[in-house]
Amino acid sequence: MLDELASGAPTIGSPDIERAFALKHATVTLTIFVVPAIVGFVVEPVVFIASDRYPRKWFVVGGLGAMAAASFVSALAPDAATLSVAIAVWYIATGSAASLSQATLVDRDPARSARTMTRWTLFAAIGDLVAPLALGGLAALGFSWRANFVLVGSALAVWCAAVSACRFPDKHAAGGDEPEQPPLWRAFVEAMRDRVLILWLLGLALCDLLDEILVVFASLHVRIELGAGPGWQSAIIAGLVVGGIAGLALLDRLLTKYSDRTLLIACSLACAGTYVAWLAAPSLLLSVLLIIPVGATSATFYPLAAARAYARCPGRSGVVLAGNHLFTPIGLALPWLLGVVADRAGTVVALALLIVQPLGLAVLARASRRDE
Repeated sequence: MLDELASGAPTIGSPDIERAFALKHATVTLTIFVVPAIVGFVVEPVVFIASDRYPRKWFVVGGLGAMAAASFVSALAPDAATLSVAIAVWYIATGSAASLSQATLVDRDPARSARTMTRWTLFAAIGDLVAPLALGGLAALGFSWRANFVLVGSALAVWCAAVSACRFPDKHAAGGDEPEQPPLWRAFVEAMRDRVLILWLLGLALCDLLDEILVVFASLHVRIELGAGPGWQSAIIAGLVVGGIAGLALLDRLLTKYSDRTLLIACSLACAGTYVAWLAAPSLLLSVLLIIPVGATSATFYPLAAARAYARCPGRSGVVLAGNHLFTPIGLALPWLLGVVADRAGTVVALALLIVQPLGLAVLARASRRDE
């Protein structure tokens, strides 16, 4: 949840940041989102690849410490440039701390990677729900964006100290290069020659469709097609989030009885059916009710697809995380392309295209059976 709090601080405080530095909307977006994202896109893969060769604890603890330091610098930033640099550092540190914590848990017990990813995603979903409410509540009580950064930095510093006292898997405790291992970049290139891994990484890129992208277009859809006001739009988003949390909790139990591949196919087909029903809903109440099973089934895609990707490189989860960056341009292009479709053909057509996610993952799960 600390990751969600840290990411929420600049987002919740963006209007105040804009006023504090007398910035334009475009400059705020550049400062808070664009510059940090570009820096992270370039630097993070190097960090991830190196984490497979050197003690993982260095990266996780160092990432948490850097996040805490970046939060304090953001709180004291005298200008927008300093704030942008601090958030860029925080962005990279988040990948090191959060993503590599996830990867370390998967490496610790590869046979249970699907359940590990399911629980990770479940707690992240709860954090996505609680963190903005917490920061919004603090803002309502009069806490400035600078004060929120101080609180987040303090929490991260405490968490960094706690994690530094933990024991990490022996594989990452010894450190140093092993003579028989290939250079880092060669190891990455060799891993990327795995066709099945590339397909699962593509599947992970598709998981954005029925996540943030659906939230945006679903809100537009119910407003334009069904005449929804802000209350109904919020209800749609809430139904999607609550459904997702419920679906992940159920998935954790089902993984004790069924394989992750079987569940991925089942959830994909169920999601496709409920999604078509939601898109055809004639009333706002029915739309809110039908979005819940859409959220419950679509939330399972990321942990199940990620588990299959990690399974292709056992003990080398850093390579998987680095490889996932190859598909970042797809994630950046999809919202824009769907926006163009929505402008020219309407939100219903744009939303209809999102069904490629569940159908695509079902086909991928079925087709990859021959190669695994």
